[in-house]
Amino acid sequence: MKESLLVDVFWHAGFFLVLSALIIPILRYFKIPTALGYLLAGIAIGPHGLSAITDHSFALDLISLHDAQHVKILAELGIVLLLFIVGLELTPRRLWQMRNLVFGLGGAQVLITALIIGSIAFFWGNSIKVSLLLGLGLALSSTAIVTQWLHEKKLFVTHTGRTSFSILLLQDLAVIPILLLLTILSAESSNGLLQFAFLSLLKMGFTVLIIYIGGRLILKPLFVFANRHGGSEVFMALTLLVIVTSASVAAVAGLSMALGAFIAGLLLADTEYRHEISSLVIPFKSMLLGIFFLSFGMGINLSFVAEKPFWLLSSAIGLIAIKAIIIFVLCKFWKQTTAVAVESAILLAQAGEFGLLVVSSALASGLMHEDVAQFMLLNVGITILLAPVLAPVARQVGAFIENRTLTKQNIKNEQLEDKEHHVVIFGFGRVGHAIANSLCKEGLEILAFDKNIETVQSARKKLNPVFLGDATKKTTLEAAQLDSASCIVLTIDDAAVTKAIIHKIRDLSNNAPIIVRARTSKEASLYEEMQNVTPLSEEAVLSNHMSDKAFKLLGIKK
Repeated sequence: MKESLLVDVFWHAGFFLVLSALIIPILRYFKIPTALGYLLAGIAIGPHGLSAITDHSFALDLISLHDAQHVKILAELGIVLLLFIVGLELTPRRLWQMRNLVFGLGGAQVLITALIIGSIAFFWGNSIKVSLLLGLGLALSSTAIVTQWLHEKKLFVTHTGRTSFSILLLQDLAVIPILLLLTILSAESSNGLLQFAFLSLLKMGFTVLIIYIGGRLILKPLFVFANRHGGSEVFMALTLLVIVTSASVAAVAGLSMALGAFIAGLLLADTEYRHEISSLVIPFKSMLLGIFFLSFGMGINLSFVAEKPFWLLSSAIGLIAIKAIIIFVLCKFWKQTTAVAVESAILLAQAGEFGLLVVSSALASGLMHEDVAQFMLLNVGITILLAPVLAPVARQVGAFIENRTLTKQNIKNEQLEDKEHHVVIFGFGRVGHAIANSLCKEGLEILAFDKNIETVQSARKKLNPVFLGDATKKTTLEAAQLDSASCIVLTIDDAAVTKAIIHKIRDLSNNAPIIVRARTSKEASLYEEMQNVTPLSEEAVLSNHMSDKAFKLLGIKK
């Protein structure tokens, strides 16, 4: 029996590897997201796809899978590794830098979207438990599809990329409490629900404590040993051991394996081995996440489409519209530009892989009726299918709105008059404003840009030549007339965004010297090897200024 099960698992794994070798080149050639391709492949080869017509076809039977259960065993590993990667990327410093967008904007998006969608689900006759799970599950977007799009189009450093990624980051964090809530709601006795919830939280806290203390005590010495005495094979084996051990401890405690993997990622996030570990795990994550989408595609029953095509399509479009409106309103509330708000809203309007996970888990635990689960799985699937269409639309609409905004601010009209030997300032906050005042006192001509409309309007009231513009966008850089500029000043408080802007500036102008604001000496060192770029560290400037003052007070001549 065990041997038969093992053979089945290996057969399905081998089938998937062959399928991957065939499908991935095709997907890349047609520029189709990998996750979407695997979802479609799962629908085709699953028990409700080709398998439904293979009774009399040996050829079709060979390329079909009648049982998705064994594939789901492998798919769970994809989720485990995905949550490990999420934890690995969540360094405290990074979260603190993005706290306003991550916890503020992202948290509001999940809660408000869950409340509205959950209320609609309850109105249509679902129980409170099911409505709550549907609201939370459908509030999440597809991390796999959106991050792939941002990476391919090099949009991570743009304001849209940062905003979208911040929301996705909080959504990924929300998966852990959602999975815990799912476990609590699955309690058989409603009378003992509170008791069960308390025990679950207690178990989670105890499990997290065990993994955290154990990790702190032994992880770093183990990786130091592996780095010194072992090769890449030992390092890889140790990484997988950490993931499996943490996931197993969580599973033994009756919690999600993904939770254990997530904690393991957090423990390794602040170590010097983070990037090496990430490079080792990501290939496995991508493959197993493909199995995840494949398995859920296999679980989708296309007969539901034939029965309720209108309701499926209208509910999918309604879901996209609801999420887009909520994200747009919240982005504007968090003072993002209209272009960024619209682009982020459209980009994140689809449901995602964790929505699939929540629905299928609710079905497996008996919380959700099969008809409801199938309807929602198809809903999520349709929105994921539409995601590759929505992403370029979001980009085009965002660019259109931005260009119109720039025109309204008369940037293009005022730039018709050629400028020479002017100083371009990108970022007109406190630092940019101070630099502009100093330059103007010396009779120098400046041209400044800022992405915040309120900052621009306030500055223009004081007759400052400041215009609305995002320095990561080509239209803004062209409006700045970089070729005739004597100097370019970047005061943007983000090293990654600043470096990306410098590269874009060099594509348009190789001559103009660039002065860069840096918060620390360590950050300033990031720009030292860049051509004709002078970083000024706030830390160094302040310390030098204070030293000069001290020398003068003490009567010491330097």
